[in-house]
Amino acid sequence: MTTNSEPIHSSLASDPDYIDLVKEFVSEFPIKSETIRRCILEKNLNMLQRTMHQMRGACGGYGFPTLTESAGKVEEKLKAGQTLESVEASISEFLNLLARATAEKA
Repeated sequence: MTTNSEPIHSSLASDPDYIDLVKEFVSEFPIKSETIRRCILEKNLNMLQRTMHQMRGACGGYGFPTLTESAGKVEEKLKAGQTLESVEASISEFLNLLARATAEKA
């Protein structure tokens, strides 16, 4: 499977009222990625589900619907009681999308 490396742009990146907020939000993505990875290592599904719920809502609010959808998939699978192993591909997809997200204009 090849992974897409195209940047994912916020729909708010061109809005001067929001660009600074979007930049600040995106600057926190490495910390969020590390939190997700730590949850996986520690097998902390409650914290992982909570983190994905937060990202699902926040990404939508900052103009990243693709990230919202991906985080939602992970959250729903965890809510349904799926094992960490069965959710790993969806988590990897989300982390890949998160790494591609940018506050730069399209």
